[in-house]
Amino acid sequence: MKHGSITALTRALIEIAWFFGPKGASGRCCEDLAMPEFLALVTIADLPDCPVQEIGAALGFTKSGATRIVDRLERKGYVTRVKSPDDARVCCVVITPRGRNILETTDARYQESLKAVLARLPGEETPAVRKMITMLARAMRS
Repeated sequence: MKHGSITALTRALIEIAWFFGPKGASGRCCEDLAMPEFLALVTIADLPDCPVQEIGAALGFTKSGATRIVDRLERKGYVTRVKSPDDARVCCVVITPRGRNILETTDARYQESLKAVLARLPGEETPAVRKMITMLARAMRS
């Protein structure tokens, strides 16, 4: 890929990250959550009885970094810590109803914002855009 093309792509991705990042579409994101807290909450919701270490690994944080994020989420009432059903020495993190509610609210906002953006694209392009973004996200995770 030529330098100009990669520069344009990089800038487009930064713009998308800004639009769907900490400020969210229209300046709204995640209520009182910072983006790392929001991402940790998503991980906790997706991984039942999730040890803190797994949260850190999933997000690329150290265990101590993940612990600090979980501490903040717990103070806000979005998660609670419980003993692992398999090993009492392991502390697991579980999403609370309040945490699930904020995820549902935030997901709905992002979905509405994305629907509005996709509506401005030619209809036949939407499946290709969806496929490419999904592929890019998958490649970035691996």
